[in-house]
Amino acid sequence: MLMRYWGRKPLELIDKIMIDVHGTVIDPFGGGGTIVFSALRHDNKAIYLDINPYAWLVTFVNVVSIDPKEFEEKSKEVLENVYLGSVFSLHNDYLYYPNGKFFWKRRNADRITEFFSRENFMKLFSILKSIDKVESETEVKIALYAAFCSSLFTSSRMKRRNSGSWGVPSYWVPKEHEEVNAEEAFKMSVKRFSSYFRRNKGYELNVDVKLLIGNALAFNYPDQSIVFTDPPYFDEIQYMELSFFYWAWLRESNFKKVIREVLGYEPEFRISDEIIVNPNRGVTFDKYMETLKAFIIKVSKVNSKYLLFHYDNDKLREKVIKIVKENWTRIKVDDFEIVKQRKIGPRGGKKYLLVSSP
Repeated sequence: MLMRYWGRKPLELIDKIMIDVHGTVIDPFGGGGTIVFSALRHDNKAIYLDINPYAWLVTFVNVVSIDPKEFEEKSKEVLENVYLGSVFSLHNDYLYYPNGKFFWKRRNADRITEFFSRENFMKLFSILKSIDKVESETEVKIALYAAFCSSLFTSSRMKRRNSGSWGVPSYWVPKEHEEVNAEEAFKMSVKRFSSYFRRNKGYELNVDVKLLIGNALAFNYPDQSIVFTDPPYFDEIQYMELSFFYWAWLRESNFKKVIREVLGYEPEFRISDEIIVNPNRGVTFDKYMETLKAFIIKVSKVNSKYLLFHYDNDKLREKVIKIVKENWTRIKVDDFEIVKQRKIGPRGGKKYLLVSSP
């Protein structure tokens, strides 16, 4: 996969389960798109849904067919038209919620702007505005915004020496950091994206796959479809909160207008809709389970259902199984463990639970 997303499930595990799945696969907690990608690889149609515009962007470039030649040409055009301006901060980029409490994953900074040197900030802002001005196919334009996002961490003060990606799911500036020149970081992203687009033909948007931004509880699920998803589990990763790092930049651009060309509506960034335990937002475990139960009930009439959880707490595992048993029929429970997998989440569990009603 091209772009990393927190908590992504191992493709090898998804592929193993997907062998017996045939039809239109809907993933309403789509995240980084692993399940949709696997469904397409197994000759299924797929529908992706997530409330997070950044997750949607990650999935878009991982899955959709994008012309590598035009992407490379437009990337050069972006860099040729970079002019440093006089903007030194992002609007309303403070790391706290509307209730006044700080982000749960905030450590030693108060706003996104603080993660960038003045020089890198100006270069990044200029690159973003240059992307806005490029005229290209919509898919290529979206890929340019994704390449820009892919360069943000590398050119930030969160970049630890000898580290390649955002390895710690928190907002912090380590004592020893080594940000890369923003233009070089963007060039590296472009090179990696180009290589991926040349190796992978991708899939046709709205023919092979539909990519939507929206709430899983508001979606209308056809009875004959297949729901295959991995809902955010307990408090493992604060996906929306961490994605704000990218959204604070994207909303300074024409990104939302470009996405409207694909979806027919502009995306919103609503942390309040996220199904995840978060004490600073007042979302307790009971509230999480209540919302999860509402989803399980909503899809109960769908023909086939697969819920995959990464977990590290057996009591929570049993509660999930209990709720599913109360609302679905023909329940099947399977356990998996990926021993060689890198750690996911703060506690680093490697166990997976699959509850299905095939």
